[in-house]
Amino acid sequence: MKQLFQILILGLLVFLLPSCQEKIELDLPEGETFLVVEGWITNAPPPYYVRLSYTSPYFDDAPQPTASNATVILKDDEGNESVLAETQPGVYEIDEQGIVGRQYQVYIHLPEGDIYESDFELLNEPVLIDSIYYQLSEREPSDFFGENLDDIYEVLIETFEPAGRGDHYRWRSFLNGEEARAPFDINVISDQLVDGVPVLEYNVTGKLYSIPDTVEIVQEKITKAAYEFFSQLRNQTAFVGSPFDTPPVPIIGNVHNRSNPNKYALGFFGTAGIDRAAVVIGE
Repeated sequence: MKQLFQILILGLLVFLLPSCQEKIELDLPEGETFLVVEGWITNAPPPYYVRLSYTSPYFDDAPQPTASNATVILKDDEGNESVLAETQPGVYEIDEQGIVGRQYQVYIHLPEGDIYESDFELLNEPVLIDSIYYQLSEREPSDFFGENLDDIYEVLIETFEPAGRGDHYRWRSFLNGEEARAPFDINVISDQLVDGVPVLEYNVTGKLYSIPDTVEIVQEKITKAAYEFFSQLRNQTAFVGSPFDTPPVPIIGNVHNRSNPNKYALGFFGTAGIDRAAVVIGE
């Protein structure tokens, strides 16, 4: 009898619960707005671009607001200055080629009066890619996006890391002209374990390809500051979903507010000595 009574009470609760639901709209604070800076200067032919935008609320589906009508100046350590033209809303173009051995800085004066400057970053001598090639993969064909393909390939490069500790690298990859920009595509290393040795059969992307994909690898020699920035970015975006995740903290780059020390910018303005190589699968 007692068990029957408990079942009846449980059934009544299940029946009543849906009628007690109420939609609650949470009035969440939007938080402070930050300037976001993204830009690079390299030894490759220009143009390059500095992109300025503002952060937006987490639940806002609208595109990030752009920072237009700013004065943006590229400076080097020899006193040269170039004013950048705004070619699109929030996009400022650099039309001068970077010179290896020089240090570069970006100066930003926003319409509302805030002034930002990046740290000077050294444009390093690029390290060349000796070769790029493809080979049949030993991984199961079903690993390739769940499809059953007869022939799947990995793309490998070979290069040489110059002697002398303190070098840092980033690799970017392009598939059929489109850059891979997912969190796990952030690939940076220091030369702590590979100083002064050949780097052979290096699978940069860890991905599988098929005929007739075109795969391009860009090898960048970056500064220590850029390496640390991308390492933090990767740790907080790619390695998530477990109890051992890196605690989330603001990833502050190398751009500082000179008019208000209590404010800072997000993003990074960097330099890179780059080399690139491409291969067409099946050719």
